[in-house]
Amino acid sequence: MPLDVRRDGPAPIARQIADQLASLIRGGTLAAGERLPPVRVLAGFLRVNRNTVAKVYRDLERAGWIESSRGRGTFVTAAPPGDSRPRGDAGALAAYADRLLAEALARGWGAGEVHALIDARAAERPQGTRSPRVGFVECNASDLAYFTRQLSARLRVPLTPVLLADVPGRASGLDIVATTLFHVEEVRARLPAREVIGLMAAPDFRTLDDVAHLPPQERIALVCATQEGVESKERSIRAVGIARTRIRTATLSRPDRLRAALRDADVILASPKVLERLAGQIPARVRVIPFASVLGEGAVRLLEQRIHAWRPDRRRKETRRR
Repeated sequence: MPLDVRRDGPAPIARQIADQLASLIRGGTLAAGERLPPVRVLAGFLRVNRNTVAKVYRDLERAGWIESSRGRGTFVTAAPPGDSRPRGDAGALAAYADRLLAEALARGWGAGEVHALIDARAAERPQGTRSPRVGFVECNASDLAYFTRQLSARLRVPLTPVLLADVPGRASGLDIVATTLFHVEEVRARLPAREVIGLMAAPDFRTLDDVAHLPPQERIALVCATQEGVESKERSIRAVGIARTRIRTATLSRPDRLRAALRDADVILASPKVLERLAGQIPARVRVIPFASVLGEGAVRLLEQRIHAWRPDRRRKETRRR
């Protein structure tokens, strides 16, 4: 669930969250019946006051967007207010427009200003200009498929998946290439004549919800490929109320520490890629929670802007400058 709170923006934080949640529901990203994160989980992840999120939920419930059930949680209503979403290609474009409007509202823009901006950008775009060929690069097949699905749904453009091992060969016909921040420098080195954009991947709310509801006596092993991944994900876990003393961290590069973490754990948190590497090493009694991630909204917006601004001769000009 992509949400982006701007503390320096013109709109209050509660309004930003409410507008973006309503837009996600209207556009179908949050489907009818889907469970929203508990107040403390969403507040912890966004690093905002719990009362702010509680007020957002109350306001959205009064407006008919969501409904709460004691003991079960908060869910998207079956028929959101004014739900007249078009279907097919028009529905996809409507979802894209909803995201644009949510971002504009969060920045204090009105619908009329957004309309004028779209008219102006459309007038600047040369007629007959083809769209850029966009690709996404990742180092393993499971994460490549996972992130490509996420990005395709949000960009609404064709996206070519490419394994890192196949770069530059498979990426030679692409105009714009995206990858996760962990691989961005390597991809840029292999594709010096291409525009390469790094995307930040953050923990999914559903994962944090599962972690927040773990019994307090259970010990957690957090395993990542790198120490940077450990530090990032541990911050997210602690933000939803898990004490540092319950968390044992390890990386794949330290087998001794990894064995100790797995031996003492009741629960293991790791990405699907890392879990593949740990096959056969996890004790049968240990519960596994895949630590799924979502791509950062800010980086995806940047990619959208670059796709819109791309011109067929841009790459050739950049190559000549080099």
